[in-house]
Amino acid sequence: MINYSDVLNTIDRFTKDELTKSIINSVNENQIKSKTWLIDKLKPHLEMFDNPKICVAAGWYGLSAQLLSTYTTEKVISFDIDPMCKKIGKQMFSNVKFKTDDISNFDISDFDVIVCTSCEHISDEVLNNFIKKKKTASLMVLQSNNYFDVKEHINCKNSIKEFKESVNLNVLDEYIMPLNKFDRYMIIGT
Repeated sequence: MINYSDVLNTIDRFTKDELTKSIINSVNENQIKSKTWLIDKLKPHLEMFDNPKICVAAGWYGLSAQLLSTYTTEKVISFDIDPMCKKIGKQMFSNVKFKTDDISNFDISDFDVIVCTSCEHISDEVLNNFIKKKKTASLMVLQSNNYFDVKEHINCKNSIKEFKESVNLNVLDEYIMPLNKFDRYMIIGT
């Protein structure tokens, strides 16, 4: 049996190409853990929808959208501000619909389930303006972390309480997943 994690880690150690490192990082062990954890906790909530329209904000190369695609016959939308995410994501996950857009501009009013696993990359103001655009009955799943050591992490939180209090959302469930170097926080709400 091939251990693909070892293969990707080996490529990551030997390449200096930042795009290759980014693609590998998008499916690393922590990414897989946090996305499958999201699916596990979200599953009971998905039962309230017959065939949900789902979008993933700041979806990178589409791992979350790919995993969510088994819960709807609709194409899951994954959007990101970086146009390379669409180009690469379409090659990785052909059954996901990719768009290039800024979270400040993307219209979520037609979606039943909205996911953003990258809240540490987004200011509270932008995130809360995004939340305001959802329809009342929509379910929102947000993840952040306390991994302050990454330059692009402009909005980490010290605790799940701080994360929860920073968003204008009626929180139904909250979770913490301890990982190697940080904790991942997740809230599910309406």
